[in-house]
Amino acid sequence: MLSRIKHKTTEILNPVTDVLVRLGMKPNHLTFLGLLTGIFSAFLIAKGHAKLGALAILLSGFMDALDGALARNKGMVTEFGGFMDSVFDRYVDIAIFSSLGFYGVDWFLVILALSGALMVSYTRARAEKIIERCDVGIAERGERMLMLVIGLLTGFVWQSVLLIAVLSHITAIHRMIHTYRLTSRSERL
Repeated sequence: MLSRIKHKTTEILNPVTDVLVRLGMKPNHLTFLGLLTGIFSAFLIAKGHAKLGALAILLSGFMDALDGALARNKGMVTEFGGFMDSVFDRYVDIAIFSSLGFYGVDWFLVILALSGALMVSYTRARAEKIIERCDVGIAERGERMLMLVIGLLTGFVWQSVLLIAVLSHITAIHRMIHTYRLTSRSERL
C-alpha cells in the first residue's frame, strides 16, 4: 500500500537528493547505511532498548526511501542497485525479527512473522517473472515496519508481531491468487 505513494515520496525528497549529489553520495552508499542502521536497530532491540530500536528502524526506513529517491531523481537507477537494495532489506528483516526473540517475543511467533515477511518479498519477486507487477496486499515492508515501530513505542510488541505474522501471510496468499488470476486469464486467450 505504501509503495503506491513512492512517486510522491520521490518528489518530496528531491531537495534532499540535490544536497546528497553535491556531497558525492550515491544510492548504494545510502543502501549500505540503511543496512548498518537496520542491524544496529536489531542490536538495540535485542538489548532491551525497544524505543531506541524503533527510532533506528525509522532511520533505516528513511535511508531505504532515500536511496530509491536519489536513484530515480538523479538518473542513477541500476539493476544491481535494485537487487542490492532488496537483498539488504531481507538481511535487515532477518536481523530485526530475530532480535525480537531475544527481546522476549515467543520464538514461534517470531518465526511466523519472519517467514511471512520473507514470503511477501518472495511471492512478489517470483510473480514479477511472469506478470508485470505484483505489489498487491496490505502488509508490504513499509507497513510491516510501521506496525513494528508502533508496537515497540507503545509496548504492544508481541501484538504487533502477531499482526505482522497474520497480515504478511495474507499478503503472500493474496499475491499468489492475484498472479494465478492474471496468468490463467492470459493462458485461456
